[in-house]
Amino acid sequence: MQSIWWQVFDILGTSAFALSGALVAISRRMDLFGIFVLAAATAVGGGIVRDLMLGHTPPSAFRTTLYVWIIALSIVAVVLFIRYVNVSSRQRLVHQMESVYLVCDAIGLGSFTVTGTLMGFYYYPQYWVLNVTLGVLTAVGGGVVRDVLAGQIPGVLKKEIYATAALAGACILLSVHIYWGFTIYAASTLSFAFTVCLRLVAVRLHWNLPRVRRTTKSSIF
Repeated sequence: MQSIWWQVFDILGTSAFALSGALVAISRRMDLFGIFVLAAATAVGGGIVRDLMLGHTPPSAFRTTLYVWIIALSIVAVVLFIRYVNVSSRQRLVHQMESVYLVCDAIGLGSFTVTGTLMGFYYYPQYWVLNVTLGVLTAVGGGVVRDVLAGQIPGVLKKEIYATAALAGACILLSVHIYWGFTIYAASTLSFAFTVCLRLVAVRLHWNLPRVRRTTKSSIF
């Protein structure tokens, strides 16, 4: 798929997720190799899952050096930021890292929601369920791998509006393009903006999906 809009969002998502993966690795005090592994897994993990589901082997992440360069430059940017940006205190630095991580993660989520959905629509426009599924998996796959490697329960499984934001963004992209006649550019931009905004607002307002609550105490659950 060579659409210019797909490529723009793919590069944007790869960069954003590589930054978020590197920030998590640094917060876990990993060495340079660990930083690279976490950044790469976050940046291309979802795309690899998407390509394998579509039967594209080897996945696009291994067909070009572009992704390696994007990941490497993202790591350099994070390391320089952490090491040389002047801050008044360690607490302020931690706060800045958390804010940068959340923004990068949201941008990556929105970007890969668009690329995964567009990829599915390009090859199988008649299967909207597949298109939405690819959008969600591309968006959350790398983050799941990142959290597992960092020794955390993936956030997508336990809190906040994350995969739900990707799901909504994918549905919006398909709906406004197919049924309302929006161009791919307009539909992709709207989907990206909605997904990013929903994710950031959910974090800000502490929105979560409902959980199953026990009415009585039990030793089983």
